[in-house]
Amino acid sequence: MVAGKIIYFDNAATSYPKPEVVYQTQDASLRSAGNPGRGAHKLALESAKAVFESRSEIARFLGVDAPERLVFTPGCTYSINTILRGFPFRQSVQRGKELPIVIVSPLEHNAVMRPLGRLEKAGLLRIHRLKYVPEGVIDLQEFKEAVKQLKPVLCVVQEGSNVTGELIDIVSAWEICQQAKVSILVDAAQSAGSVESCLPKLSSSLAATADSGNGFFWCTSGHKGLLGPPGIGLLFIGAGTNIEPLIAGGTGSNSENLEMPANYPDRLESGTQPVHLIDALAKGVSWLKQEGIAKLHQHEIALTDRFLAWCDEHTYVNVFGNRRPRKASSMGRESLLRAGLPIVSFTVDGVSTDRVADLLDREFGIAVRSGLHCAMAAHQSLGTLKTGLTRASFGYFNTADEVDELCTALQAIHKKQGQ
Repeated sequence: MVAGKIIYFDNAATSYPKPEVVYQTQDASLRSAGNPGRGAHKLALESAKAVFESRSEIARFLGVDAPERLVFTPGCTYSINTILRGFPFRQSVQRGKELPIVIVSPLEHNAVMRPLGRLEKAGLLRIHRLKYVPEGVIDLQEFKEAVKQLKPVLCVVQEGSNVTGELIDIVSAWEICQQAKVSILVDAAQSAGSVESCLPKLSSSLAATADSGNGFFWCTSGHKGLLGPPGIGLLFIGAGTNIEPLIAGGTGSNSENLEMPANYPDRLESGTQPVHLIDALAKGVSWLKQEGIAKLHQHEIALTDRFLAWCDEHTYVNVFGNRRPRKASSMGRESLLRAGLPIVSFTVDGVSTDRVADLLDREFGIAVRSGLHCAMAAHQSLGTLKTGLTRASFGYFNTADEVDELCTALQAIHKKQGQ
């Protein structure tokens, strides 16, 4: 536990604090939960009901028409690995022919790049990384041409960068992949809960392409924008797509067969489900739904704009990525996309990024994150691989006064350390 006051600007790592109902639900559920699907007694049945209702609640919030294809996982990294390790790359490898290609966006997290790197090293695929552009992260025309020329088997796109806070137009990216009959994996770890879900926009086209052979995969963490606890993530698999399970084991169903069940979510949910985490995540989502994502995002972007405006006035603070004050209106997803996420990464002239974060913590009680943010590819694209960046990420429970304290602290650090 942290003693005394702390100003928390590390919400991109995990949101804090959570709504009180999340803490209460996790505790109450842990004290009363049985093992869902493992027995017909009251506790087991109540736990199974809780998982079913939580899955349905989260699916409605995200705009998922088929809640059974919304899978609970231990986290977004696990979800990504499930897809990348279960995707039929081996079927695409033919002797004497070029390796199958996977296109990735330029700011990808290590949760994507490390498993892909292992598969590339094993001779199962070749990675093609798109160039970073300061407006929109990727040039959609370049993306379209790359898909046309390279004929990839899969495209992996991070909806929102955990380093710069910039957003990619996922709907347009999906349309490009759909037209080319190419599968796409969307990493929504940073964006889910912070901006309106892209899934309702895609529901009709996903249904129309269910038998086309090009898959749609979407994953996120539960402990960031969705305000749930750590240890729970989500994976949505579009209709008509099948994935080999990452692990195999008991599901409480079809136990007479040693093959994993064909039906979802059982196919990808081996082992006892963490009912207390699932319950708590559903309560975080319900709280978000009641408050309204647009309301939360507008507040977070107002804080981001306040900090960016101060950075513009103090030239010794260098902001990376296409981040300039741009208000988020309530006019829909497009305006929210333009506003980006409440994440700002920067350097302070004359002071290392690690030193800035350390001084903010020890002398001012302000929590930020420095370094490479588990995103080597992003820092390669930004040219900051050697130095890293200091990142401030704002949340709904932060205030304008706290942002002002950050600005005052950075000014003091530069005055003392940077001269």
